[in-house]
Amino acid sequence: MSETYADDYEREPVGGFIVVAISILSGILVLAGLFYWTGAHARNQTALAVNNCEPSVSPSGLPCNTQQMVIGEYNGIVNPASKLLATDMAAYNVNERHHLAAAEAALTSEVATEQALDTSLAAVAYTSQNYANAINLITIAFDSGGSTPGAAILLTPQATVIANAAVRDNQALATLTTEQARSKSLTQLRSFNTRVEADTAAVQAEMKLIGKTLATPITAAQEP
Repeated sequence: MSETYADDYEREPVGGFIVVAISILSGILVLAGLFYWTGAHARNQTALAVNNCEPSVSPSGLPCNTQQMVIGEYNGIVNPASKLLATDMAAYNVNERHHLAAAEAALTSEVATEQALDTSLAAVAYTSQNYANAINLITIAFDSGGSTPGAAILLTPQATVIANAAVRDNQALATLTTEQARSKSLTQLRSFNTRVEADTAAVQAEMKLIGKTLATPITAAQEP
């Protein structure tokens, strides 16, 4: 037997062993991937059961956002803001004819509430960035055995369209109210009333429409 042939003969089993080892490792990786997917799927299904929701009826497209959860989150934003605005408006109405400083303070407080409301609505709008953040929060909650956090609950795409319009109109209202609060006299202050009331009514109508849209049963054609 030549030396070259002997070397080849001795190396052949080693090469065969490497091929077998690679095949075994590949199989292990495939199985590991399957187990991971199965585990993730099981965790997701468990979370769905815990939160009593199904992806096919989730109004926001998120796996654990039921319609009631979305409505609750929206009401949690709007109701406190509405109460604060009502208080500010009442204070303005009491002072608009007699106390300029007090009326202006009420308007300034109203602007702050309007701006906070806009920020809160923007945070729950159905946008790609908010959606990605919500998925991340839900995944973390699932893995830790927790329920869906409030920050992961978004408006429906349909309600978001209305909310975006409401935010724009509310920003315009806040700008107008800020200008009103800079009035130099009670007469000038009251000269804004008609425009402010009209803009306020428009925003309030949009906010009510958002609530009505969220309360409407989601059909298959509306799902994102």
